[in-house]
Amino acid sequence: MIVNQAESGWDIIFQRAHAILAAQIAMHWNVDARPQPWAELVAAIADHDDGQRDWQGENHLTDAGAPLNFMLKPPDIVQAKQMVDNARYRSRWTALLTSMHTTALYESWRGTDKELDKFLDEQQNYQHALARSLEVPIQKARGTYQLMYFCDALSLILCKDQIPPDGLHLEVTQLPSEEIAEIYAEKDGLFGLQPWPWEEEEITLSVEIYHLSQLSFKNDQELYKAFNTADVSVKEWSFKFS
Repeated sequence: MIVNQAESGWDIIFQRAHAILAAQIAMHWNVDARPQPWAELVAAIADHDDGQRDWQGENHLTDAGAPLNFMLKPPDIVQAKQMVDNARYRSRWTALLTSMHTTALYESWRGTDKELDKFLDEQQNYQHALARSLEVPIQKARGTYQLMYFCDALSLILCKDQIPPDGLHLEVTQLPSEEIAEIYAEKDGLFGLQPWPWEEEEITLSVEIYHLSQLSFKNDQELYKAFNTADVSVKEWSFKFS
């Protein structure tokens, strides 16, 4: 879950919804700059947050019983393994990109856990094996993955409401072209992105947000039930080329 504090409670965006937002970002990509195979790349982006643990125990709560932002959690190897296993049944390309995403997310944690180190080593070997099977240079595959990484990074910035006010620019991450993209808010309520990576001159992105008024929960099941009666709204961001 991506958890944002609201005026009266919490605004929750599920990680799968964040992944769909990331896929929206990709779907508008400049046609001439789309790497191939395109369908497999979009599938990897849309499904990259599969494999979350079930709603059991207190896996989704802080010590105080508040909804737990996934950014505050250490690497979840169980989820990562499940995510890679799910991807392998879609295609080798989707599996390769998904595996690359796990190592991109968790490599900075290397040395903190022996099981994690083993997983990272396995994924690196797996990526090279998949690239050989696909007869694709590993560097080319990494270039394709950079688009997935960018879409994920921009989606997180939007979901976490991190766009600065007053036209200030925020660095997103590197584009596949190796240029650094920056996002900013316009005075008219629109948003800008430089350099512009999309096919259209205007696009609108959206995600669903669950609104919870209850501040704390005794366990995951109570939190899960609260989502069944929560108000849901759609948040949109409109971008315009300038």
